[in-house]
Amino acid sequence: MPDSQPLPMINRLLADLPGKSRDAILQNTECIDLLMGDILCERGERCDYVYFPLSGLLSLVWLITGHAALETRLIGNEGMFGSTLALGVQRAPQRVVVQGSGTALRMSTEQFLQNLRDHDALSRIVKRYLYVVSEQLAQTAACNRFHEVESRLARRLLMSHDHARFNRFHLTHQNLAEMLGVLRSAVTIAAGTLQQRGLIRYSRGEITILDRGGLEACACECYAKGIVDYNNLHVSV
Repeated sequence: MPDSQPLPMINRLLADLPGKSRDAILQNTECIDLLMGDILCERGERCDYVYFPLSGLLSLVWLITGHAALETRLIGNEGMFGSTLALGVQRAPQRVVVQGSGTALRMSTEQFLQNLRDHDALSRIVKRYLYVVSEQLAQTAACNRFHEVESRLARRLLMSHDHARFNRFHLTHQNLAEMLGVLRSAVTIAAGTLQQRGLIRYSRGEITILDRGGLEACACECYAKGIVDYNNLHVSV
């Protein structure tokens, strides 16, 4: 796929809603730009907005004193940030950082809570999304414990590729090290191996996917498991 071909700009959670509910909810959103590195919310802060990415990526990271930030979850156009509001929790569970530039639909917390009350379909799909998220968090914890850096890196690049608008995107070795919770040198070795195998091209933080199928074969089983989970989420509500 040439990297000049953009992917459709949709949010799959909203797209799954019945037409009337979706149209009513969309009237309460605004489209904003997501700029790489922007922090949308800090852990423990009150969430003033919820975000439905159309393109670009949001990263939820955990901070531990004396250590680099660790990414625990990635949010693209398959989901949203702010789903915990459906549980009555109005504080951010983790820091939310823009990990890939793009656009998102933004809605105020108050309006989102009102929409949950007014639209049963939205409430149902958000609760199902929360279940999938809990499964993915457990899967990521197991992945980080048992799988090799190279296969985990392949998984993370595939996840970025799934949500990026182009085959090429920007991620430095330091970014990747923080996402995977490993030393930068480990990422350098793993990325070098993937490049030598002709799966990616990496230069000055710019990553280009050259062989999607080969990268999938290299990734750990957690990538395919995540695809199944999210595909099961996006069914009729």
